[in-house]
Amino acid sequence: MDKAYSRTRIVVLLGVILALIMADHLSSPTFAFNSGQGNVETALMQRDETACAPCGAPCPSTRD
Repeated sequence: MDKAYSRTRIVVLLGVILALIMADHLSSPTFAFNSGQGNVETALMQRDETACAPCGAPCPSTRD
């Protein structure tokens, strides 16, 4: 009796589907935005370099 499917064909087909999904995901605008390449300012880009605290908060002496 012949098998209805081949294990190798299924693995290859799932690999092709995974490659297509990854190609679509990596070229999506959402992935670019989340990786900081979406031409949108993120919180890390807006960090004040002159602040005393590492988180970007202003110095206590300069607060009004």
